[in-house]
Amino acid sequence: MDFLDEEIMEFRKSAKKSKYNSLETGMYIKDRLIRFKETQILSDKVSVMLPEGFVEMPQRIAKIKYPSEQRPQVIMTSDDGTVNFTFSLYDTEFNERQIEDALGQFKAVIRKVNPAFIFYDFVVEPDKALGWFDFKSYGLDEQIYNVMYLLPVEGKLMHGIFNCLYRDILEWKEPVHQIMMSVTDLTQEKE
Repeated sequence: MDFLDEEIMEFRKSAKKSKYNSLETGMYIKDRLIRFKETQILSDKVSVMLPEGFVEMPQRIAKIKYPSEQRPQVIMTSDDGTVNFTFSLYDTEFNERQIEDALGQFKAVIRKVNPAFIFYDFVVEPDKALGWFDFKSYGLDEQIYNVMYLLPVEGKLMHGIFNCLYRDILEWKEPVHQIMMSVTDLTQEKE
């Protein structure tokens, strides 16, 4: 009888996930329905769909979590601080033809500095000026899943990073892909 109960619960869980499977409908992540909202960042030059409830990480926490003075310009975080989206816009000329090479350079630097990191996908999206790769890194007491992506915004280089606990990779992989695809250069719409 327990087996049947478990099977029914798994079926219900699967049905919920199939009904809520986009940024528009919301998505089940770790058995919670997460809704997304359009958020403008980087001086309103960029729009991105982020989970509701995510807030900009306080500077005092950002200085601890990202100790380099070159920390990301915007860090949006979950209430427990375990899931983060970061965004930086650099004053470096950048266009979609440079994505693959620049992404390869970022990956090479990370691999050289941290040869123990394990790299997975390397993708230049065919329908959007966006490239990304993902990898596993190591924190003090946890493994971390990371996605790094690049795209041109206002003819400049926008660099984004996502990270969460590695044990949550299957929960976040699809939402993160949809979130990356939602990044919009608002300066293009104004022209």
